[in-house]
Amino acid sequence: MNIFKWMRKLLAAAVFMFGAGAASAAIVVIDFDEIDGIYIDSYNESGYSFTSLETGIGGGHLHPGSGNLWLHSQFGSSPYQIRREDGLNFDLLGFEYLGGTSTFIADNGATYNIVGEVPLTFVELPASFQNVNYVNWYMTTPDPDDIYGEDWGRIDNVVTRVPPVPEPAHAGMLGLGLAALAAARRLRRR
Repeated sequence: MNIFKWMRKLLAAAVFMFGAGAASAAIVVIDFDEIDGIYIDSYNESGYSFTSLETGIGGGHLHPGSGNLWLHSQFGSSPYQIRREDGLNFDLLGFEYLGGTSTFIADNGATYNIVGEVPLTFVELPASFQNVNYVNWYMTTPDPDDIYGEDWGRIDNVVTRVPPVPEPAHAGMLGLGLAALAAARRLRRR
């Protein structure tokens, strides 16, 4: 085999390997347009699960409200959990929020507080909410219109990013390719 042909093939393989490793992450927006039922304990959409961790009488529950997710509880600070159904990590980038004081705590310890009554607002989370396994949401403000004083909040258009599938190490793949080429060349010389 001509050395120049061999070098061109090697260069093409290297370009392919570097390009294959540049997979981009997928953005997923959870819009709750398909949610139905009243007082449910969990809801799944687009590979994500939203679950009340404190169920039972007076406990936290979820219910639909005009294409968004309403949450409330009589216990106060009932945690709700957002996680991927497959258990893998994800980036929680932001969401639309309406409600009272809330705290969001990720499994890595990242914390974000929303203080006071908040009109419908898009909340952009800091980078510390990237590569998390789950995020717990605690609400601590009673609804002034509720005779039971339930904590409440509304969330919609949750924006997440799924990290790309890790590619094999480029150097290792390139090394394997070079070894295969060297082995093929030795076989031809015999």
